[in-house]
Order: sequence, then structure tokens, then C-alpha cells
Amino acid sequence: MKQLKIAYFNQLGRKELDQAKTKFEEEYPDTEVKLISTGYDEAFEKIADGEADLVIADKRDEKDDLEREDLAQVGVMAILPKGSYQSGIQMVDKADLSDMTCFIVAKPEEEVAELHLFKDLYQVKSPFIASNSVEEAALLVASGSGYFLINEIAADLLKNESLQKLFLTDNGAPMRQTIAAFYAEKNPTIAKFNEILKKEY
Repeated sequence: MKQLKIAYFNQLGRKELDQAKTKFEEEYPDTEVKLISTGYDEAFEKIADGEADLVIADKRDEKDDLEREDLAQVGVMAILPKGSYQSGIQMVDKADLSDMTCFIVAKPEEEVAELHLFKDLYQVKSPFIASNSVEEAALLVASGSGYFLINEIAADLLKNESLQKLFLTDNGAPMRQTIAAFYAEKNPTIAKFNEILKKEY
């Protein structure tokens, strides 16, 4: 049986990937889709080492050695302690959060990549503290000690009554994250999987 090995950035959530895997394997029963959960940099190491055929991650710096297909654009959300803002408010500007601690959800080996995203690409001015998991960050924020950022798909999976979820803006403009597929060389299998996955977002 053929395999399509997909390394995906673990903070994107995998519901859409699981749904695409099921549909793809129904349509192509001779190919098994293997999903590999990784940190951001690790996903690209896997494709470089031949351990993955495809990477699903958010778009950051240009990857000159890989082709890219954009799959979806999603909002970036700030997760704050409940009651930080009035209940009718749906957005918060990143400048308004600069005095609060921002928890970076990252294992030690992933901290550099995530710090680059928030500090250099998102230009967030808050002080940063690393947190090992979304669950840990959620507990810290629920206790009133800062905020963290995730995309709206991952935010939907957070079921915690002590948190407030607000879309993040930059000078009033909504901040967006592009989810993309990266691959060394397009083939019909990759093209078909991307087509199915795009419909799940």
C-alpha cells in the first residue's frame, strides 16, 4: 500500500486533517495517509529528511526550496481572562495588550520559532513567557496572569468558561494567519489531498 506522509504543525488542530484523511482514503483505498504531529521547524526538517511528503503549517518566512499552496486564511485570536473586556466586544488591538504577559505555547525546542512569529512577524510588544501546552497556557490565563494567541480554528476547541476569546487586530485591521501546504514537488496524490483539505477549512 502506498503512503502519503504529512507532517503538520500541532497548533493548527487536526480535525480538518482527520476529515480530509477519511475522504481521501475512501476515494483512494490503495493509499494510506499518515499524519505526523510536530513543532513548526520540525515539520520542515521531516520533509527535508524525506520523512514527510507534505507539510501543513502556517505561512511565515519564504521557503525557497519548497512549493506552496495556500489552503485557508483564518483569524488570530487573543485568549484572555474572562471579563477582561465587556461581553459585546469581539476584537482587541495588539497595542492594547502590550503591558500584559504573552504566553508562547511551545516546547523548549520550539521556543525560537514561536518567538520569531510573535516578535518579528506579528510585532507583538508584550513580555513573553513560554508555556508547554495550550492547556497549561489556558490555566495560567484563567488565573488572570496574561494572554496567549492561537488561530480561530484552535480557539474553537478551547472549552473553558474562565476565558474570553477576542479577534486580534493591528491598528484596527484583523490579523490573519495563512494555512498552507508545502511540498518539494507536486504530484497527483498531493494535489488531490490539498484539494480535499482546502474544502474542510
